[in-house]
Amino acid sequence: MQNLAHNGTQKPKFSLHPNAARIVTVALLVVACTAPLAIQQYLSISPELVGAIGIPAIILFGFIGSVTVVLPVPVLSLVFAGATILNPITLVVAAAASITAGMAVCYIMGKRGHSRAVRAAETSQQNFPAPITNLYSWSTENVGTASFLLAATPNPVFDYAGFIAGAGRMNAQRFLAGTFAGKITQASVIAFLGHTVGERITSIL
Repeated sequence: MQNLAHNGTQKPKFSLHPNAARIVTVALLVVACTAPLAIQQYLSISPELVGAIGIPAIILFGFIGSVTVVLPVPVLSLVFAGATILNPITLVVAAAASITAGMAVCYIMGKRGHSRAVRAAETSQQNFPAPITNLYSWSTENVGTASFLLAATPNPVFDYAGFIAGAGRMNAQRFLAGTFAGKITQASVIAFLGHTVGERITSIL
């Protein structure tokens, strides 16, 4: 009887059906691949330009883009364009590490209650649809998974992820590890496409 009573008081946990999880994963990968390619088409970033600025510039752009939030830096488009000239592995790691480093700074600002972090968190909660804001409680219990999904796809939520994670006192190690893994995954797919079939894909888009 005690077990029944105990079970009756347990709150149901949010979980995804295995098939739904697979569909979401595939959809995220498709978005992660196509969005930067479309951006690259409109920006017309040449591989020669990326080769000229080199890895250090990509690291700088990735860090600045993550910290400033509002400054649009096409780091992933640079990864796509430079994959045929620069070392793909070095390129992917540099982009992912620089973006993660920027997110670490945003996390610290959010955790310390910086006024900018508070404004960013309030703005994100007001502007994003209810289904997105409702995922906040789930993300606090699954920090690594949530940060991985946000980092692996281009979306407006990721720009505020560091501030929100810091303000919410989420686990820093899990947040940064998930962010780095997500950006490694996204950048790897983009670099692979840029290195193999980049010219054909951009000519179709």
